[in-house]
Amino acid sequence: MSQRILCLAPTWNEGERIRRVVQSIPREAVDAIVVVDDGSTDDTVAHAEAVGATVLRLPENQGAGAALRLGFEYALKNGYDIVVCVHGGGKTPGEEVPRLLAPLLSGEADFAQGSRYVPGGVHLHMPLTRRLGTRGYTFLFSLLCRKSITDASCGFRALHTRLLKDPRVQIGQKWLDRYELEPYMLFKALRLGYRVREVPVTVTYPQDSKAYTKMRALVDWWRIFRPVVFLAFHIRN
Repeated sequence: MSQRILCLAPTWNEGERIRRVVQSIPREAVDAIVVVDDGSTDDTVAHAEAVGATVLRLPENQGAGAALRLGFEYALKNGYDIVVCVHGGGKTPGEEVPRLLAPLLSGEADFAQGSRYVPGGVHLHMPLTRRLGTRGYTFLFSLLCRKSITDASCGFRALHTRLLKDPRVQIGQKWLDRYELEPYMLFKALRLGYRVREVPVTVTYPQDSKAYTKMRALVDWWRIFRPVVFLAFHIRN
């Protein structure tokens, strides 16, 4: 039986970049492309709709986690089996979506995590501070999760919706609204015994340092780290 696949791109003020992201996704690899607009104030929505994406809108900026949650809820409501998540700003190439989906479609995995650090993975124009940060974060993630992984912060991933249906995975918690939901999902998948496979991917950082991330130092790095701490020490579920 064929599995229905949804490509999900959360976005906030990406403008023309989201058009290029949607156009880069092989249409034969997915059944639908959904862009979740997180309260953009520019022309992001117009660009996404112009190239055929279904757009879901949050009335104001709530965070990447809130946008992903809305996309996951859409996937469940509409009977999709697999959700593949891509970066709305284009750091993760849509052309590599089939590679990420492969272990799920073959039945080898429930969760495919993109990694720029496994053999075959690539990172381009990545600032030194970012390299050190992602390496340090992944080391601490693996230590607290008690599962070895090479790239815990890559947002290029695919998952089977059975994970979203698991009552032990509570994506509706408000504290997951910002950058917390992605590491929460990975941690849960690993600790609950789901089959997680790392897949080599390319991550390209724009030359403009203002474009490659909207994360704020310290505040948002704590937001991606606190799910690991909270789950490891049973502070939250």
